[in-house]
Amino acid sequence: MMKRTTLAVLGLLIGQSALAEDADPAQSFASEPPAYATLGEATGLLMLDYNRIDLTSGGTFDLASIHYLHQLNDWLYAGVGFGAPLVEGNYGGFFAADLALHAQVPLFGNWFADAGVAFGAGAGGASIDNILTLSGDGTLIKKYAGIGYDAGRFKFGVNIADLQIANSPIDDTMISVFAQLPLSYAVGKHAATNDSLSPADFGGLGYESIISYEYSNLTQINPTGSYAGNIGLVSPSFTQFYSESDYYFIGLDLGLSGLIWYNQAQGGIGKRISLAPRLNFYGQIGIGSGGWVTDTIDTGPGLIVYPKIKAEYMFNERLGAFASAGYFFAPLGTSKNWTIGAGLSFHLPSAGQAETADSDLALRGLRVSLFQRRMTDVVYNGVARDDLNLSSVQLDYSVDKHWYIPFQIAAATNDFSGYAGYVEGLAGLGWQTDLFGSDRVQGYAQMMIGLNDLGVDQAHEVGAQIYPSLGFNYNLSDRYSIYGQVGRTMSLGHLYDPNITNSFEGTSFGLGVSYRFSLPRWR
Repeated sequence: MMKRTTLAVLGLLIGQSALAEDADPAQSFASEPPAYATLGEATGLLMLDYNRIDLTSGGTFDLASIHYLHQLNDWLYAGVGFGAPLVEGNYGGFFAADLALHAQVPLFGNWFADAGVAFGAGAGGASIDNILTLSGDGTLIKKYAGIGYDAGRFKFGVNIADLQIANSPIDDTMISVFAQLPLSYAVGKHAATNDSLSPADFGGLGYESIISYEYSNLTQINPTGSYAGNIGLVSPSFTQFYSESDYYFIGLDLGLSGLIWYNQAQGGIGKRISLAPRLNFYGQIGIGSGGWVTDTIDTGPGLIVYPKIKAEYMFNERLGAFASAGYFFAPLGTSKNWTIGAGLSFHLPSAGQAETADSDLALRGLRVSLFQRRMTDVVYNGVARDDLNLSSVQLDYSVDKHWYIPFQIAAATNDFSGYAGYVEGLAGLGWQTDLFGSDRVQGYAQMMIGLNDLGVDQAHEVGAQIYPSLGFNYNLSDRYSIYGQVGRTMSLGHLYDPNITNSFEGTSFGLGVSYRFSLPRWR
């Protein structure tokens, strides 16, 4: 059933992707772009939904989810999302991630019908032992259908949803409420990487966006859980301004040291004050969900509130460095924490900045790939283990026509040694060939390093791992391609840390689809 569902989703994505653009391949993959690259429009939905679940074992559990759904045609969307509990149960730190297919059609007036399916993984529990009970095998499937109302800037609605995790008490049919924010943004062709942007397109850039990466140290205040130490957090975030000084943001915090794979996600609003031409002050508040397992760090059902301030120094219009201080707490648990951090901020140009700047703008290519990885020949501490099925998302950030920086996160949709929650986070460097085969085929090789989470206690961790891989893209159009990957995972912890005696390795085969585009950047 799992394989059939996955293949059906991939098949629909590939079929709709091929129909999404009826472009002449010779035009789409022209090796000599015009003097100026131009922008088109991409559209999608940011969808939030809330589900209150009655556990088959008794008690309640809730799951709030956020998805980005990219529009493929007039009625079909595909995307990725994650979910976490907020106010029901006692499972702070539970985390779910999935790949989703969503359909939406108008009915009459402002009313519309929607339906969809999501396939992915979910894991967590009140304790390490409770992970076995609550999370089962970790395979998450959600199906839903319902009705909504288009209120203009936002859309709202109600679905009947069926959500289950295999061999878990999370198995219920419920009323799910949702809200949608329609999105549109200017994008260029992926092949136009490093080409200058036409000044005629400057006005379509909208307000400023910021991508930031931060490392912070979390210090617990009077902890009541079994872990009382500090946690080193790595925190990617995306900020979108809706005026010159006001913004909304979404961010993740992942444990890199102390308590590896501690996780929390939050979104919220903030304000920027310019103190000097190169100095900015930010104040923001985020609301989200986080934790590890509840008896380790007590975030209760998961809800966190996170006010934070940042001071940023701009080296130029595109790059800044910042220091931050924050305080977050779990209103329904006992966890209270200080954070101190530092990071880098990468500013994407706004329309106003582009029209007044002396330097020109160019396009930077990105490729987002959604694919299923099958990891075979899995060996842990010299003992063969069952294969792992990994739902994977990879983002490739182009440096030039050949070199790129890949980021990948992959979550297992089955258990590892009885525990749900195996996940990998990777980053590195990749190289891709010129197009060949009638300008439709492109090969690549990449090396990534990162961490995996075996879903069990810290004593079983294996430290850093490398993932060399190679593969191909078969281009269906300028935007969409079939994506394949073969790679080898090998742990390194036992080579550099005498306290780590565990080892892990496996071979992966992946297949999926890619969406390729480019975004304006400062040259």
